[in-house]
Amino acid sequence: MTDLATEEIVKRYNHCMARLALASDQSLAIQLKTGDTKALSILIDRYQKPLLRYVRYLGATYQDDDIVQDTFIKAYQNINSFDESKKWSSWLYRIAHNTAVSALRSHHFHLPWEEYLDTFVRAEPVDNLDQDFKKDQVTKCLSELPLHYAEPLALYYLENKTYIEIMDILRLPMGTVSARINRAKKQMRTLCQKI
Repeated sequence: MTDLATEEIVKRYNHCMARLALASDQSLAIQLKTGDTKALSILIDRYQKPLLRYVRYLGATYQDDDIVQDTFIKAYQNINSFDESKKWSSWLYRIAHNTAVSALRSHHFHLPWEEYLDTFVRAEPVDNLDQDFKKDQVTKCLSELPLHYAEPLALYYLENKTYIEIMDILRLPMGTVSARINRAKKQMRTLCQKI
């Protein structure tokens, strides 16, 4: 192959990838269903960092890369079960959730909120949280929150997911999602006041 032919192939590939980068998640998922692995590459680029952050919120810090990699592998292997009427991100986060929870159950980890405290405080997940709390006090409050309350709170405030998306990810009814977030806020206030 000549250098000119190689340059043309590279040029076409780059053009294709640039076009795909502008596509919606839904259209990329549809393309992935047809076997277009370039679509998977774009989806990985979009979701790798947010999924890493989410998995770390759940407490799987030392194996977070493996969990995210497994998430993408499972998504690719099960792409035909993706319902195109649903959001791609909710479906992918659900896979990440299941993968992380399985890993946590097998290793009995504790939530490491300390690494994400700055992001949590900036996002103001608790109404009227006094800004004069010391970092270690708020960290202690977060680490004492039960996982079933911490998880929807993290999805809502740290991952900016809607209640509907949280419902899809955690497979909970809307009322349960709303109640858990509200109870988590109340528990945060109570825990932080005791410290």
